[in-house]
This record gives sequence, C-alpha cells and structure tokens, in this order.
Amino acid sequence: MTGEKALLQVEDLVAGYAGSRVLNGVSLRVRAGEAVTLLGRNGVGKTTFIETVMGMVKATSGHVYVDGRDVTGKQPHVVSNAGVAIVPQGRRVFAPLTVEENLEIAVRKGGEWTVERVYDLMPRLRERRTNLGSQLSGGEQQMLAIGRALLCSPRLMLLDEPSDGLAPTIVEQVGEILIDLARTGLAVLIVEQDLRLAFDVADRVAVMTKGSIVHESSVAEFRRDGARAQALLGVG
Repeated sequence: MTGEKALLQVEDLVAGYAGSRVLNGVSLRVRAGEAVTLLGRNGVGKTTFIETVMGMVKATSGHVYVDGRDVTGKQPHVVSNAGVAIVPQGRRVFAPLTVEENLEIAVRKGGEWTVERVYDLMPRLRERRTNLGSQLSGGEQQMLAIGRALLCSPRLMLLDEPSDGLAPTIVEQVGEILIDLARTGLAVLIVEQDLRLAFDVADRVAVMTKGSIVHESSVAEFRRDGARAQALLGVG
C-alpha cells in the first residue's frame, strides 16, 4: 500500500473508557474501493477502534484522517459528513417505524444513494417496506441497517459483526450484498468473527491483539499461513 492514497488513515490511535486504555497506538489504512477485515479475539478493542474512528468514543491521542481531512475527536455527524457510515453491532433499527420510514429518515439530500437504489440492491426490503422494524427477522434488520447507512452516501462503511445472531444462509446473503458494494468502489472496514464471511468480502486482513494491530496481509496470504492464524486467532 506504500505510496497509494488512503481514504481512511489512522495513526497511533489511543482511546478507552473512564480512564481505562483500550487502544494502544493503532495505525491502519484503508484505500478507496478496498475491503479490509479487522480480526481478533473478543475484547481486544475492535469495536472500540471503529467507534473511535466514527467519533463515538473520544481519542486520547493519535489521528484519524478521512481523505486527508483530520476528523480526530469530531462528533459522529462531522465524521459522517466527511464520508463515513457505521453499521453497529445489534442493528439498532427503529422498531416502531416501518422499513420505508427507517430508510427515509436516513436519506442525505443530494446523495447518490436513494431509497429506490437500496431496494434495488436488497429487494427483500422492498417486499417488507410497510412492515415495522419490530416485525423483521434478524437478517432483514441487518439489511435495513446496511441500507440506512448507505443512504448517508458514504465513501467508507464501518461494519461491526454483521453476522451476529444470523443463520448461515442469511450470513451468506449479507456477504453477497457487501461484495456487491465493494465492487461499486465503496471502501469497507468490517469487524467480524465469522471468518468465512470476512474472507469472502475482504481484500486484506488486519489482526488486533491487546489494542494494537499486530499483523496485516492479503486475505490469500493469511489463509495460506495456518500456523499464524492459529497463533493470532486460535483457529486453524
């Protein structure tokens, strides 16, 4: 990646909660149109990292740049305006609103994504457009969360455990959606425990241990080195 312009560039990021340090100088780059998966055992700081990038957790030190713009410590709406959207773990759709209402409140005026374009990408949402968020399956809620993020017309999407709680067949469908999005040139940073989904979607792997990035490689290289995967993740 040397010499290639990064859409997201994070340098020596330190952050945590109530005096507890979780991130210990994390540095990571994601190019425009690239999909990167952030792997690591539970509790190593992956969610804290993407929430700090999004401005939901305040950085103690370090920098977050989006297309060269320093958004370190900015409010989430400022980071969003810079071109970043997040799909949080647990979906967090508005249960009392219909699918269409959930989508319409997220539309960014003048953005390239429209509700109809989201429906074209995920026809199941069109079929369920009048259903309440509370009436959707977990997979449908995940699609809705992705659609809502797209309506911010981002250049970078952050996804936290998109497979969480979903049946394998639904995980496969979500993966196909993310692959389609990556082909449009959208940059994707995905935190994921389901390695099949992570490897299907991503071009590159970064592994976090104890709040630091300890390994980066292509997906192909990482998959070839079973001993390294075992050492870093406890998997074969």
